[in-house]
Amino acid sequence: MSLRPALVGLTGAMLWAQQTPPEMVRKSRWGWQTYFEIGYNRFLGIPETLQGSLRGAGSIKVNFATLPFFRLGPFYMGAGLGLTIREVRFAKIVRLFSTPDNKLGYLVENLPSSVMAKSKLQLGYLRVPVELGLLKGAFNFALYGFGELLLWSKHKRKYAQNGELARFISYGNDVVHTDILQYGLGARIGYRSIGLFASYNLSPLWSGGRGPANVHPLQVGIYFFGYTTPGSSVSPVHSTSFSASAL
Repeated sequence: MSLRPALVGLTGAMLWAQQTPPEMVRKSRWGWQTYFEIGYNRFLGIPETLQGSLRGAGSIKVNFATLPFFRLGPFYMGAGLGLTIREVRFAKIVRLFSTPDNKLGYLVENLPSSVMAKSKLQLGYLRVPVELGLLKGAFNFALYGFGELLLWSKHKRKYAQNGELARFISYGNDVVHTDILQYGLGARIGYRSIGLFASYNLSPLWSGGRGPANVHPLQVGIYFFGYTTPGSSVSPVHSTSFSASAL
């Protein structure tokens, strides 16, 4: 009687017995999240001479961020990278310039009704979010802090009259003189892939007398998000983070 079939069967049985049952496979504690915010942004502390020149909801702030996180039960913590673009549109035409002592100067232009004009300021940042959150089924809650490093600034004015068009564009923070580092706190609460958020810049937009004092952005709006947790029962969802804000 040959022992080969018996040995093959025994070897297979031993290998099978060493395998972990599917329901005992350890779930990964690492995941990945991306979110996209869009909301109303108000600059608290703007001087009265500029208040009437801000366009409100016509201004936007775009924020895209993605971050890996470590999960322990329903709780998680993570940090990542993102890109923020804050664009401020003015209802009245505002001309920004650098004063001889390297400070922000501005002039609200009074133009005749025959002149069609637009004015806006754009600031771009590298964003670093750090957050603590809760993922429970389809429910999501997070408290987060963020730092933003200025990458570029641009001020643009455009005039149209009698078929003629003129553009004036200035680049660089040597015109706007904002602080290159911004930081703040925020919170989000959502269900499935949508929710509400609020964030506040603890740092002033300008300091050291280089511009209006104690100007702090505040944003409130909605956000869209998604996350994946390899090995878990959560369905993988690709996510994105965008934030629109009015100055």
